Amino acid sequence: MLRRIVASWQDAGHRVEVLSSQPSYKVGVDNERRPAHDSVDGVPVDRMALPNEASRPLIRVVNALRLGTKLLWKAFTRKYDVIMISTAPPVLGGAAAALASKLTGARFIYHCMDIHPEVGKVSGEFANPLVFSVLSKLDQWACRQAAPVVVLSQDMANTLRERPDGKKLSLRVLNNFSLPAERPMPNELPFDWPTEAFTVLFAGNVGRFQGLDTVVEAMGELRHRDDIAFVMMGEGVAKSALQERAVELGARIQFVGHQPVEVAKAAMQRADAGFVSLTADIYRYAYPSKTMTYLEQGCPLIVAVEPESELASEVITGGYGYAIPPGDSTALVELLKKLAEDGDATSLMKGGAKEKARQDFSEEVVLAEWGNLLQQEERGKA
Repeated sequence: MLRRIVASWQDAGHRVEVLSSQPSYKVGVDNERRPAHDSVDGVPVDRMALPNEASRPLIRVVNALRLGTKLLWKAFTRKYDVIMISTAPPVLGGAAAALASKLTGARFIYHCMDIHPEVGKVSGEFANPLVFSVLSKLDQWACRQAAPVVVLSQDMANTLRERPDGKKLSLRVLNNFSLPAERPMPNELPFDWPTEAFTVLFAGNVGRFQGLDTVVEAMGELRHRDDIAFVMMGEGVAKSALQERAVELGARIQFVGHQPVEVAKAAMQRADAGFVSLTADIYRYAYPSKTMTYLEQGCPLIVAVEPESELASEVITGGYGYAIPPGDSTALVELLKKLAEDGDATSLMKGGAKEKARQDFSEEVVLAEWGNLLQQEERGKA
């Protein structure tokens, strides 16, 4: 996502520079090291050699401080009109970018793909009351400096509005687009695909916030149904525990490792439905971007998220999927039975899914909005 945004700005005639770490996407994925000083799509990239921070909270803090320090140094030694950061690292990265912008007079764009520290409080990472309080105040200050704070959904915007002085924030709802593929989609998948069954696909991060234990419990109840299959594609911290539980229950779930985007898209085209889920209350702080990739491939959705969420309401009103409450394995069992017995139910939704993606979530549409956002005046001033 960020690479495409950066490239579109560069193509529009802006001079863009990127500060990042070495590739470190997901536990269990082989990330090739890149040069410290690189060029990607004609954009100069400065990569810091930061140690792996998975399950190492102290290293994570040190990495964030190192990144923030270098960001400040670059802001003072170069003249930037705009500084943008996404929510990685959480809170500390945003605060460093906000400080650099304030001290140098640059405009600050805060791209909040997740809302921290609230997400960390739910996960337990920032459960300590003192830590949460300090990080909350720091992120509230950073958000006040932003012009604007970019969030992915109206639910996320509402959450920021509920913060102290939240009504004064400059906010913009601008969702992501379908993940771009670097290579053509393959004609054959590199793993076996279920045949003669209603097949549901989950493709994405197998993490703590996806609520995928609901799938395992449901498929355990459906273990005698040969006409219902589930493919879980991806890596993440919750994967091993889900696999163990699936074996215990005899759940018919095919676990597939992380795949290139083009393979994931090819699988989505074959699936009868794509599964999107979040644990309770997470919809207020995040939006599952895999949604757009499913829709682009004409894959109807089954979303396990609160009915009042923007995601659930759009799926229902748009007629391209079904919604069930989060964590409700019984509801999932009943829905899968119904869909397996009515083979045309989701096939009729494929056109609606593609149209939704084309109108609202295509790369062309979203990048045009990012281009407009960059050109906008800051709080009414040139």
